[in-house]
Amino acid sequence: MNQPQLTKAGRLRLQEQLETLRGDSRHEALERVKTARKFCDFREDVTYVEAVRERERIETKIVELERLLADAVIVDEGRPDVVAFGSRVVIRELPDGNDETYRLVGELEADLAEGTISVSSPLGSGLMGGVVGQSVSIASPAGPLDFEIVRIEP
Repeated sequence: MNQPQLTKAGRLRLQEQLETLRGDSRHEALERVKTARKFCDFREDVTYVEAVRERERIETKIVELERLLADAVIVDEGRPDVVAFGSRVVIRELPDGNDETYRLVGELEADLAEGTISVSSPLGSGLMGGVVGQSVSIASPAGPLDFEIVRIEP
């Protein structure tokens, strides 16, 4: 099995999420179970069943995050002159598109809404190893998309 890759910032976000789950989320879920238990008929009480399921979901997420953080490889960001894992890249769709900025990260951190894309995505893999001024062509269902690398930031 391949080890998951994370940036230092990605590891920090996952550690913070884990601490929140271990603390407040776990405590709140346990309190909901206790409260529901006081007033329920265990065979049919939807509130109790939902509280137990939520607690189980939190415990499962805690185990998943612990395992992920234990197995993850933290990848150092690359050089500022070549697109690498962790680089923030400003690209422009050719011929006359707007500039877009993305950080290249592992699959676990990728979130387009946050401006992060996976190095294994078509765009991410096409940008890897690129330099400022280079054009890259990415295959898409609608045909190739061409981009120019405008700037690389560590």
